[in-house]
Amino acid sequence: MMALLMVTLLIVFSATWFGFRLAKDITIPIKDLAEATHRIASGDLNFRIQMKAADEIGMLVQSFNQMTGDLQVSRSELEQRKKYMEFVLKNVAAGVISIDEKGNVTTINTSAEQMLEIQGETVLEKIFSEVLPKEYVKQIEQLLRELRISGKDSIERQVTVNLEGKSLSLLINLTTLRDEEGKPLGVVAVFDDLTQLIKAQRMAAWREVARRIAHEIKNPLTPIQLSAQRLRKRYLEKLQPDGTVFDECTRTIVKQVEELKGMVNEFSNFARMPASQPTLNQLNDIIQEALVLFQEAHKRIRFEFISNTLPIINLDRDQMKRVMINLIKNSLAAIESEGRIKIQTNYDPKLQMVRLEVSDDGCGIQDEDKGRLFEPYFSTKKSGTGLGLAIVNAIISDHNGYIRVRDNKPKGTTFVIELPIRV
Repeated sequence: MMALLMVTLLIVFSATWFGFRLAKDITIPIKDLAEATHRIASGDLNFRIQMKAADEIGMLVQSFNQMTGDLQVSRSELEQRKKYMEFVLKNVAAGVISIDEKGNVTTINTSAEQMLEIQGETVLEKIFSEVLPKEYVKQIEQLLRELRISGKDSIERQVTVNLEGKSLSLLINLTTLRDEEGKPLGVVAVFDDLTQLIKAQRMAAWREVARRIAHEIKNPLTPIQLSAQRLRKRYLEKLQPDGTVFDECTRTIVKQVEELKGMVNEFSNFARMPASQPTLNQLNDIIQEALVLFQEAHKRIRFEFISNTLPIINLDRDQMKRVMINLIKNSLAAIESEGRIKIQTNYDPKLQMVRLEVSDDGCGIQDEDKGRLFEPYFSTKKSGTGLGLAIVNAIISDHNGYIRVRDNKPKGTTFVIELPIRV
């Protein structure tokens, strides 16, 4: 009887121990799986379950570890792809801005920052109408209305924006962003700056116009002038003392023909500007040569030349002298009687750029005129042909430089020229 009891107790103990062992073998891996799931859900894809077993639980753990490894590889690939797309977006020439459904700026690339003259971190996650320049906000809002009314996914328009004295011609493409289910997520605006291209096209067209005008007008001018001079020489004395009207008329003809010749010469110079032939020159010397032509003839104007040390630079000496003459003439025309013209040169070794500023305290230039100032045949002066600054702009462009205009505080205008020391 005792033997039977001992056997029974042994069987019960073995079953209990085996059940406890089995429960432990199941609960511990499940607990590890629960902990691993929590770690992975929190973003720790490096976590692995350290367990080796040949049963079904072991296969489950092995599959879980393999799934975690696949997730880690996928996330790494996604991060690399994201960085690549950010790099491409950052360096693309077109400006790109994305706006969500609430009107917040979600993306802005480097080109857009430069065109809009803003810092990306100051506008991200903020309502675009509150942080972008008003001129751009006006254009974007108008395009958004057109996009909604049209019912299309994208529209493209060429617009002109005037911002702080600059006129930009932009080609803007507005596209609706949608998710996989077709629900709108916002819009992306892509805009290309066409300003320089349009300026180049206008310059080429105006040069052709100038060439034709010069050709058509120049031929008859000399015979007209010679005829008037011959009439004066032959009949002026014979008509005395009643030749006053004859004298005035022939003198007017000769004078006006001379003025027309001067205008035609400007047309010819603009239409047939020679290609620049740069040689090593000192810009300060060229400026001084140009100043000498004006200092003695304009005693009421105070000329100030601040010549800082500059490196030798590749310049077409004659063309750069022409630039200075045109800019000084422009400043003289802006000063009514007495005034000051200040010329200053500087060198930026980091940018490898020579900077030239020509300032006057004249009447100044209206903001709405600054954008068109360098266009051919646009002039703020009644007697101007509108070619002087166009020629200046063409010469500076041929030297791979830039010219812009700004107000000279508290009065007048400043022309700023930047030239690279290597052309």
